[in-house]
Amino acid sequence: MNRLLARFGVRHREHVSVARDFTYSGLNSVSLVLLLSTAIVLRRYLGPYLTGIWTALELLPTYVGTYGHFGALTAAERELPYLLGARRADDFDSLRHTLFWFVHGVGAMLTLALAVVALGLRSRITEQTFAGLLLYAPILWAQLAATYYVVLYRARKRFGELSARQGGTNVVKAAMLIGGAYWFGLPGVLAVELAAALLLAGVLHTGLREPAARVFDASLLPPLIAAGVPMVAGAFAFETLRGADQMMILVRLGPTPLGVYSITSIICSGIFYIPNVLSTVMYPRFQERFATSDSAQALRRFVEVQLLVLADVLLAAIAVLFVALPPAIAAFFPKFVDAVPPLRVMLAGTYFLCLTPPAAQFLLTVHQQVRALFIGVPAMLLALGAAYVGAGYGLVGVAAGVSIACVAEFIAINAYAFSYFADAVTIASRLAGIAASAAGVISLTIAIDRFVPAGPPAIAIVGGWRLIAVGILAAPLLVRAGRRIQSPGGREGL
Repeated sequence: MNRLLARFGVRHREHVSVARDFTYSGLNSVSLVLLLSTAIVLRRYLGPYLTGIWTALELLPTYVGTYGHFGALTAAERELPYLLGARRADDFDSLRHTLFWFVHGVGAMLTLALAVVALGLRSRITEQTFAGLLLYAPILWAQLAATYYVVLYRARKRFGELSARQGGTNVVKAAMLIGGAYWFGLPGVLAVELAAALLLAGVLHTGLREPAARVFDASLLPPLIAAGVPMVAGAFAFETLRGADQMMILVRLGPTPLGVYSITSIICSGIFYIPNVLSTVMYPRFQERFATSDSAQALRRFVEVQLLVLADVLLAAIAVLFVALPPAIAAFFPKFVDAVPPLRVMLAGTYFLCLTPPAAQFLLTVHQQVRALFIGVPAMLLALGAAYVGAGYGLVGVAAGVSIACVAEFIAINAYAFSYFADAVTIASRLAGIAASAAGVISLTIAIDRFVPAGPPAIAIVGGWRLIAVGILAAPLLVRAGRRIQSPGGREGL
């Protein structure tokens, strides 16, 4: 770990704190994986149709609750660490106080607006959907508040406390979801979603120990929103790219196919959480570093080392999941077995999407959020259009369409970020090498899955002999990742 942090450009005295924060954040991701696993198990209780309704309702906090602050919190996540790095404590406090009142005001308005919409649509929607909209209305407020608290925790680099509180809430939510689904079905699940959102906001608020003063400087908001709108638009485009498959399935195929496909979405979301941990931990530190150096070159290793190491580690994981998940789904979730073909397609797309956060965060750090929009928005539109067309070919067609957009996003965002460090030929060579490695490993994995026997039933349920063969195939990737971390040169061609 120390060698990897040194390759990122982290000073030696910071290694312990970064490693600690990474470990805590990693443990929080484990709790998220537990929560996602619980959501998969709930599919057995709810069935495809009710699962589809739940999945559709979840789009509300994903979009409205996350982006309803008009970019203010997104810009603040960059601005607050910068103010700390520049030792402007008074400006930091004034901004956090203002954001507190702004966020709660916006949250109250969004809650009221969704409740009014639900009442207006009551005669045209099902009882489950109507109840869900009413229950999700206050979730929007709670999620905005929680997002504000998370931004403050990260700015203060209190990742250990943040992860402990988020992780504990996730574990409680997982247990409550199982009980709610078992005893009350979908209404129980929706009620638990509300209770968990309120619990998280409350736990983060009490743990922060930074009460908001009665200070509201409205003049701070316009420049913050002006800077945040392009950033939140980029984040919105990225999230829509990730969720384009679910949207198009709901629109074109209906809630039952969406319920089936939701297993694919959960698994791919779980994969994306893991590589995002390191970027999350490093982001405020590199904001501070940029505040003191004002040099894009100083952040070079943060981008390139993450890309190279993640490319190998994630490819090994994708290959293993490709053969391990399908038999497990067929055995434990027979009603959702139609999710297997699109899952395999989306595993490839998710791999490339997971390689975009380091480059994207670098562009935000050097204030290139507007130009990044010229990458994110076309990729989002490509995902929506390709998914819409692909829906004519079923779930696999939707997954293929979104995966194409993921590859395009990977190429464009990394090429632009690395243009600060290398020439076009070098960049093309590096990205082509990553794509070629992925194509080769996935092709060999498909061949193993087709021609290697599964073996005895006791081990076939998780891939059997195929899993062992793929593990042997993936081992050199992990070895190469280790060598890249240890390489004293640090660039390997970039």
